[in-house]
Amino acid sequence: MIKKLSADINEALRQSQKDRLKVLRTLKSVLKNREIELRKELTEQEAMQILNSEIKKREQALELYLQAGRQELADNEKFEIAIIREYLPEPLSEAELSVEVDKAISETGADSMKEMGPVMKLLKERLGSRADGKSLSSLVRAKLSN
Repeated sequence: MIKKLSADINEALRQSQKDRLKVLRTLKSVLKNREIELRKELTEQEAMQILNSEIKKREQALELYLQAGRQELADNEKFEIAIIREYLPEPLSEAELSVEVDKAISETGADSMKEMGPVMKLLKERLGSRADGKSLSSLVRAKLSN
């Protein structure tokens, strides 16, 4: 992930894309700092989790800027979110999520809310960052409560 970011940083430098360059450098530094904290290279999964958390931070800031009527800052956050999403796999659609949840429920044999934990664990292992935990959790709850 960091190698791809470095290559994209060089490309942005060549094309004089200052705004894109700023975002890419920020992402690279966030990932590098995390590697230093952990004292090891990040796995692809860990890097994706970090990028997802960066998106969440920017979405929260976007919401606050829109509430405060700061459209220029909100547009900047949208731009940064779009760039970060380029490095993440395509998220699953609702239909695909539903199919995966059904599979996980049948594989674990879960039939009540008490067995939600193993279902969520299996789904998180399978789907990783392709599915948002909040939407996944609500879908599992809905299916197990029926």
